[in-house]
Amino acid sequence: MKHLILFLLVTSSFFCFSQDVLTFKSTSRIFNSNNVKLTSSEVRDLFATNPEALRLYNSGMTKKTIGNGLLYGGISGVIITHLIRVTDSNTDQYGRFTIKTRSNAMYFVSAGAVLIAIPIKIGFSKKIKKAVSLMNDDLKNPKTGFNIESTSFVSNSNGIGISITF
Repeated sequence: MKHLILFLLVTSSFFCFSQDVLTFKSTSRIFNSNNVKLTSSEVRDLFATNPEALRLYNSGMTKKTIGNGLLYGGISGVIITHLIRVTDSNTDQYGRFTIKTRSNAMYFVSAGAVLIAIPIKIGFSKKIKKAVSLMNDDLKNPKTGFNIESTSFVSNSNGIGISITF
């Protein structure tokens, strides 16, 4: 029984340090150690101590925003262009069928926006994952040490000495 308790006490420290402080899940959701989702402003406040992680996070979020704009804009452009062509009447005032020639440029522009958005959307999660791993490294290995704020000589009726404030 003593050996079991000793074993549990010795190995419990490994379980405490084995978990990440922050976890990244898809679509740029970042959770803390209590599995609570952090808002982007909370993440930026937390990353403020590490400028490299903050730069990577902001860059990843910018790529996500641009990629979403291009992707959804391109998809909606294709849909709107197609709906305009389908609902446009092909008959004249006498009921005769007429052929209208239209340019396909909007289809090509919209499809190009969707194709450009794909690599942008793929790359944003890598930057955010890298920022979270940098921040986890910083939070797991805190910089230890002490700062001496002030030193002064002190004298009173008991004697003299040095006062150090840290």
